[in-house]
Amino acid sequence: MIEDKEITFLGSFAACTSIISEIVDRLIQDLLKMEYSKEEIDEIAISMDESVTNAVQATMENTKEDSKKLYITIRYAVSETEFDATIIDHGTGFDLHKTLSITPDNKSDDYYNQIISYATNTEKSKSILKINNKNVALKGVGAGLKIILNFMDSVSIEYFDKKEIIASKVSTSTDGTIFKMKRKRRIFNNG
Repeated sequence: MIEDKEITFLGSFAACTSIISEIVDRLIQDLLKMEYSKEEIDEIAISMDESVTNAVQATMENTKEDSKKLYITIRYAVSETEFDATIIDHGTGFDLHKTLSITPDNKSDDYYNQIISYATNTEKSKSILKINNKNVALKGVGAGLKIILNFMDSVSIEYFDKKEIIASKVSTSTDGTIFKMKRKRRIFNNG
């Protein structure tokens, strides 16, 4: 094992599906250098694959509306005690209207039940969605994010609301999502 060392990676790539295997293969090699177990390598690689795939797809979808080529940025660090990564894309992000529709409406006759349901369902989540630097509970996530949540200790998602659905003070250069995931090492090879 590389003691008291950290392997880091930082790169920006044009949004293209061909980069996914390049990133995941490099990560696997770095995890092997740090002597992570096969089980941990598999879980981390699946999480990274899913995260980068989502970033590429979201950015490519956003590129259809705008002819300019958009990039994603990937950063990760592997140490003997933890893995953490940040993936930044320029996609359109979550369906904010759907997210807002689950928020309790204080003008509703059913407000109390909405609060109970909202608190019960969001309390269990390890993930955080930030929209323009404000925390919003995350509920009703897709299968890929559920897998990542299962393998990671923490996940945070910061979405920049360029369409001004929630806030009106966002610059035109800050569209997209910042996805962060982190996990402590769970299995140490004794040797």
